[in-house]
Amino acid sequence: MTAQGQGFLLPWILLVSAFVVHILPTSGMYEDQIGKFDWHQQYIGAVRQAMFDQSAPVSKRIFVGTESNVVAAINSRTGQLAWRHVQERGDPWGVDVVLHKNSILVTVCNGGDTVRAWDPASGTLLWEFLGKEGNDSPAKALLVEGKQDDRSYVESVAVLTKKTLRILSAVDGHEMVSTEVWPSGESGGTAVLHQASNGQLYSVSISTQSTVQIVSYSHVPGKGYEAVKRVVAAGWASPQSTQCVVTGDNILVCSEASTNSLYTMSLVDGSTFSAVTLLSLGFNSWQPDSLALKSVQVGRKEVLLRLAKDHFVLLQATASTLTVLKDFPDVYTTTTARSQERDIMFFVKKGSKDELVVTGFYLENLKEDQALTQMIAHQPHFGSPQQVTVYTFLKRDSSTGYRALLQMEDQSLLMLQQLQGNQGHVMWQRNEALASISAVDQVDLPVSETESKFEEEFGEESEEDLSVWQMFTRRITTQLEQLKDLADKFEEYRRPKAKQVEKQLERDPFNLRKMIVVVTSAGKLYGLDSANGDVVWQYFLPNIQCFSQGEMYLFVQRTTAHFPHPPQAMLVAQEKATGNGLVFTFNPTTGQPVNTSFAWGTPQPFKVLQANLLPVMNNHHLHPVMIVDSDHGVHIFPPSPSVLSVLKKNNGKIFLHAADLAKSTLTGFSLTTLQDGKVELSQAWHLSLPIPSQRIVSVVPRRANEHVHSQGRVLSDRSVMYKYLNPNLLAVMTEGIERDVPLLTLYLVDAVTGQVVYSMQHKRASGPVHLVHSENWVVYHYWNGKFRRHEVTVLELFESQGDRNSTTFSSLSTQSLPLVLQQAYIFPTGLTAMAVSNTERGITARSLLLALPNGGLMTLPKNILDPRRPIIPTKQHQEEGVYPYIPELHINPMTLLTYNQSVEGIRGIHIGAAGLESTSVVLAYGLDLFYTRIMPSQMFDVLKEDFDYFFISSILLGLVMATLITHRLAAMKTLNRSWR
Repeated sequence: MTAQGQGFLLPWILLVSAFVVHILPTSGMYEDQIGKFDWHQQYIGAVRQAMFDQSAPVSKRIFVGTESNVVAAINSRTGQLAWRHVQERGDPWGVDVVLHKNSILVTVCNGGDTVRAWDPASGTLLWEFLGKEGNDSPAKALLVEGKQDDRSYVESVAVLTKKTLRILSAVDGHEMVSTEVWPSGESGGTAVLHQASNGQLYSVSISTQSTVQIVSYSHVPGKGYEAVKRVVAAGWASPQSTQCVVTGDNILVCSEASTNSLYTMSLVDGSTFSAVTLLSLGFNSWQPDSLALKSVQVGRKEVLLRLAKDHFVLLQATASTLTVLKDFPDVYTTTTARSQERDIMFFVKKGSKDELVVTGFYLENLKEDQALTQMIAHQPHFGSPQQVTVYTFLKRDSSTGYRALLQMEDQSLLMLQQLQGNQGHVMWQRNEALASISAVDQVDLPVSETESKFEEEFGEESEEDLSVWQMFTRRITTQLEQLKDLADKFEEYRRPKAKQVEKQLERDPFNLRKMIVVVTSAGKLYGLDSANGDVVWQYFLPNIQCFSQGEMYLFVQRTTAHFPHPPQAMLVAQEKATGNGLVFTFNPTTGQPVNTSFAWGTPQPFKVLQANLLPVMNNHHLHPVMIVDSDHGVHIFPPSPSVLSVLKKNNGKIFLHAADLAKSTLTGFSLTTLQDGKVELSQAWHLSLPIPSQRIVSVVPRRANEHVHSQGRVLSDRSVMYKYLNPNLLAVMTEGIERDVPLLTLYLVDAVTGQVVYSMQHKRASGPVHLVHSENWVVYHYWNGKFRRHEVTVLELFESQGDRNSTTFSSLSTQSLPLVLQQAYIFPTGLTAMAVSNTERGITARSLLLALPNGGLMTLPKNILDPRRPIIPTKQHQEEGVYPYIPELHINPMTLLTYNQSVEGIRGIHIGAAGLESTSVVLAYGLDLFYTRIMPSQMFDVLKEDFDYFFISSILLGLVMATLITHRLAAMKTLNRSWR
């Protein structure tokens, strides 16, 4: 090589050498994946009782007991959970009573059978008492106080159940006294438990024989407690509807809604009740369902009477009379607190211009203090206040300040702080209705504004209604908008994150970000951002409730794919007042109702038996919803002529089924459209289960939008086992007793013909049963009582040899029964929910999602549950990739989607398909919410997150540089050769 060539190459060699030297020692740490694509939200449920911490001079915690049987402490300044304990599930009332004074915190649950003491600061369990009565009503309880050196202290805990009064030690929880409330042969309900100022205990119980039993318990040193009983005649009293309270001077006051009267008597020595009617007190109107009594404060002589949902009255009670002290119209709720040795009654009332007013007055003079008044904006999606808890403190100027915890009608919690003047401030809020989700769906977000312009340009009406000049103008306008959006993006990137403007939710390139639409049992609708779980919109329907099975129907009638038509969803629920159906249509991406004239939904004049989304669309790309009433009448929503015309084309081709759980029968119907436009149901078949003691526990069809990519399974000999892909197949699980032996039976029923395709029994097996049905297989989990273990059984159905060779399946065509393969496995634990993954095209392998009782959420690949797994595998099995059969299924910690977190009380798992075929998005809901992504076959359609872009770019750059250098060298070599 000549000197000239070496001089040219020297700078290039130095440049490449420096580049390589700087690359080789480079290393970095990737971001931890935990929490990047998932989120977890903890809730406690609807609060039954709340009280501020008294164990410290400054209250930083709020202790709550909820209907979900949760006891927790909430940070009063941030609203975050300081600690939480989820107690035994299955209690219909949740936490009966929360007792707190000084450093004592006690909860009573399960009708008085479970009493626990907690450390207020850490939530550590100090002691517990477990009874075995099995009560069917909530218990009453109080902290029994004693005196030592003129100072009061908590001596014991008194618990009054339906049958027994127990007194437990406040130190270690041992049972000091246990006495039967009722003589043998009598029964009733608990009314009130009271401690008089002299330390004597009184229990008041109402019998089913219209009498009131009063028992006084006196502590005798060295002998324990002595009980003295007396029975007072009360022909008006009922254990179900009578409510009683005791005032500070031992006056018993009871209310009875059926007589519209109040009754008073001395608790110490009274022998008869004095009746006082509401009319005699000067009240002409009240709501019997809302009539209730409430004690004002321990030691006070007043009682509070609720006449209606927003009307309270303060009464002064004696043994024979009641006097009205103050009337509170337009008041939602009240409470009493103490400040500077003075009792203050706080109440929440209606204000002007959609405001809530929290104010108070001193009970000693019944005068309202304007310094205690604060006003906040009343958002309609919260509903009306149901309960208020107040914590008072002294300000720097020695005046009284307070914080108020509001529990709203939609089960939300609001913490209010008084600012300067009368303005109030919401410090934080908790959406506890999300702990009771009844229906859920995931909706695609709308496209961006630029993409919507293209949708509009190439939409249905672009070529038919527009001229060439108009289309040209629209194209230029659209591209100018793109340039403007590009400039806005550059401007946005230049701004600091704190000053960036929050954009409207838009669909991402892979459609991973969704709008999660949930409906709760409280009637609250939420739209959640799947990226972080934030509430995007919320809407409250105070007039709805769940159906008898605890469910509501939520249907997405039109998605965001049909621009410019907005998306539309429909909620079918039960109206509280009448029990009839109610239909509410709304935009799932904004939460706004479609028909603003019926902001709380459209009541229907019939009771709903079931509701279904029809597999047809009208000319507005809207899937109609068919509602079947209790008389088997059919109602189509929306009832448009285009829908009827579509139904006429599919006359007799749409089938549905109804399961009667009480009679254990299945009935199939076909949808028939008459000439006059009416739609009727025609019974196609009826199936009665052969064993009378059986009851249907679950009916699971195949997913309506399920895609099946592979129609068969290729064997080692190159033959194909074709899947039995019956889209009309139902998996019906029943539970019963035959000859005193528990029995589980699985039926596979064709929903079009009623034919039982397959059935099998599990003797000495019982529920709870969790079942999933997908493609040609069924998997269910149950309890095997014979071997005392949980088991999982899988069934796969394949077509028999010589069956039809068709791309479509018809239940009406004559065909042989399928070939069924089955296998059972031992599972180490029970389940609370089970679901199967779903993708956009069905190419990705299926995985099962299992919710464990300890709060874990795990994935189990379907190929693990292969009924063809052999005990002794052959070469053919190895070639097919079939695992050998091992009866035990172990829980691999690597398969836990929740890693080290516990998602409490999972009741359901909703799985949606993303834009990526490899990915499914998962929402597990129960007491908590957990959202994540799963990739059953790994991410095969997108580069991984840890892909080394810098390394690949360096290699490409090096190849380009090497190409340039070699090209230059080849040219120089050719030139030198030419000069020779």
